[in-house]
Amino acid sequence: MLLERLSSKNFCLFKIALNLYKSSFPIEERRDDKEQDRVLQKDEYHFDLIMDEEAFVGIMLYWDIGEWIFLEHFAILPNLRGRGYGKAALDLLKMKKKPILLEIEPPDDDMTQRRYDFYKRNGFVMNSFTHIQAKYHLGDEDLELKLLSYPNEIKMDEYRLFCEYMTREIGIRASKSKRVNIRELRDDDDLNQVARLIYLTDPFVYPNWFDCIDDGIKVIREMIELPTLYNKKNLMVAVNLDGVIVGIAVSKQTPFVEERKYLTMAFHLAKIKEDKRTEEVFLAYYSKMGGEEDGCYIANVAVDPEYRRQGIAASLVSAIIENKEYCSLECVVANTVSCRLYQRLGFKIAYEYPGVHGIPCYKMFYKK
Repeated sequence: MLLERLSSKNFCLFKIALNLYKSSFPIEERRDDKEQDRVLQKDEYHFDLIMDEEAFVGIMLYWDIGEWIFLEHFAILPNLRGRGYGKAALDLLKMKKKPILLEIEPPDDDMTQRRYDFYKRNGFVMNSFTHIQAKYHLGDEDLELKLLSYPNEIKMDEYRLFCEYMTREIGIRASKSKRVNIRELRDDDDLNQVARLIYLTDPFVYPNWFDCIDDGIKVIREMIELPTLYNKKNLMVAVNLDGVIVGIAVSKQTPFVEERKYLTMAFHLAKIKEDKRTEEVFLAYYSKMGGEEDGCYIANVAVDPEYRRQGIAASLVSAIIENKEYCSLECVVANTVSCRLYQRLGFKIAYEYPGVHGIPCYKMFYKK
């Protein structure tokens, strides 16, 4: 047996190999033809045919990346399963003398348990990380899978490097929306809607700062008029074809210092009673922003819940980082959707830290 990389010499087998790929994996776990064509152009991506002398046996699609291999898709022809071809193919991959990673569905029924047992017999171990598959289609929901590795478990820093690569190269490209116009905030825009979207950007800060969303909208609306981070000149909006603001992004050139007095002024103008929570939020949140030298800090990105998964957030962030040499932002670790989006746009995780109320966050940086 041997692994034979797809080439002009064996391209006559591509159609049958592609049919096996499509029939072996549900649509949410595989690419469409356009995305498959994209990755086929990459040197590190292998579309290998499993051959037993002259006979086609199955497919082994993997990424050979530096120190490790990610076995993304692996299938044997249905009529040949149970004859040892799967083990023999894995043995061929092991001969590359690199650690191997692969994903499986959680083993919670007979079929998925048998699949897990097969990999265990072949020396793979299950890692404890909460692992989300790279997205293959725009709008896909998160798909949690189990990550196996051979011959040992991998460390957290290794896992993060793998996730960065997976998001940047393996998942679908970040796509901009063609149904919105990205522009700076104007005087005639609906500031209440803008304030509402800012409120929705952080479910940990604002709901704990204000008694209700209406109070938050009133105070943030005043902050838009004052020399605060949320000032008009720092706001970009996404406007749909009907003229409705469906997304916002707040960014500001660094370094800058947020002044405490303007928060109090915003409460006063909004006629909302201020209490000790403002000081707590200021010290834990606003006072720590804008310290980077000579860059752009992205503070808030939000899309109206009814318009999400349409490329609007990607459009907003892309507009900000265009022609920027350096940008930074924070992202809640649990917000995998946003984190993956930022990574697809070129941001990298620098470190993890406890954010407001101890919520784990990533500090992320973009360099052109």
